[in-house]
Amino acid sequence: MSACAACGSTRTAYACPRCGARVCALKCYDGHNEGRCARAFRDREAEDALRGERASDDAKEAMREVLVRRARGMIGSEGSASDDEGGESEGGESEDESGGGGARCALSEASLERLSIGTELDVDGLSEEERASFERALASGALFERWIPWWESAAAGSERASARGCRAVEVADAPAETSGKASESDIPPLASPSELLDPFEVLSGGREAPEALRWHCVNALAAYTLVKRVYNGDWRGAELEACETALELSAVLSAEHGAVPEAQCAADAVLDVVRRAAASLRAASTRELHASLLRDVLAVFTLGSSACVRAFLDLTRALDAADATSRARRRGASRRARVRAKARYLAAYLAATPDVARRVARALDDARPFLDDASSPDDRARPLAF
Repeated sequence: MSACAACGSTRTAYACPRCGARVCALKCYDGHNEGRCARAFRDREAEDALRGERASDDAKEAMREVLVRRARGMIGSEGSASDDEGGESEGGESEDESGGGGARCALSEASLERLSIGTELDVDGLSEEERASFERALASGALFERWIPWWESAAAGSERASARGCRAVEVADAPAETSGKASESDIPPLASPSELLDPFEVLSGGREAPEALRWHCVNALAAYTLVKRVYNGDWRGAELEACETALELSAVLSAEHGAVPEAQCAADAVLDVVRRAAASLRAASTRELHASLLRDVLAVFTLGSSACVRAFLDLTRALDAADATSRARRRGASRRARVRAKARYLAAYLAATPDVARRVARALDDARPFLDDASSPDDRARPLAF
């Protein structure tokens, strides 16, 4: 049996998971390899703990403010990149030579020790240097993974939805490979047996749907895609705030019965969301936002009516979760019930008329060339942050 790498004892019951060296006790593990393995382990545990920490309402608001400033250009990834290129030392080494691609959150030995024994850390317990490091890492996006929208995956449109919003045909073959795209687990499911949509002919009383209804779908889904972007794809635990933001952004979702302004085309339906976002989210460039939002909505409609149904069902599930978390306060419960009924109505309309999604996609595609000049190819590849 190998001797302990720290004290030389032959009673080595443990092995370092990083370098494989044999050690006999925790003290020897901490001291072997000049402590490098132990420090690397604690650094990783600290970052994992910070990534998994559930944020309070104040922390969420603080993060949103940081992202708003980033969107306005006060904190930008391009600026950081240019600073890094110009700020390399003469020896050619930069701060990010570790390959992390952004600022790292550096904690003191005392804070790491507290984390190692299971003690929680909060922002108030950090030193000024640690807090500044944390805020830099937060602003750079180093503490969360970039979300790839589910509507960028072809699998989201691989299953045809029935008129009731459920899977029309059981698919035996696996969907096409979508390497580098959204995880299939992120794709909102079609309607379950308890979520089946009412037939549209019943909801509409047998009347033909007005032409403007398709633009109502565009307006509502533009707000949905933007809110998903704002929450980096994960609004779990914040469904109430996410739904309220969607209502702020969409005239269709927030309007009382019969009070929806008539949009004349797909671009106008998206533009209304952009104007509202410019005020509530303080976006820096409404033109760039308009172009980016058009691309997101176009991606949803290009996948077909089933993807649109998935999006509306995802919104209704968020509304259900908002009711569950705020039932004691009953804050806006009747309003959410009205929005839920409206979202299911629009989903039933698209499920019953799959050709509408194709026509809307063509209309959105026709509007895109005018706005694509607003941003460079690199801008179009980069997700918006607020």
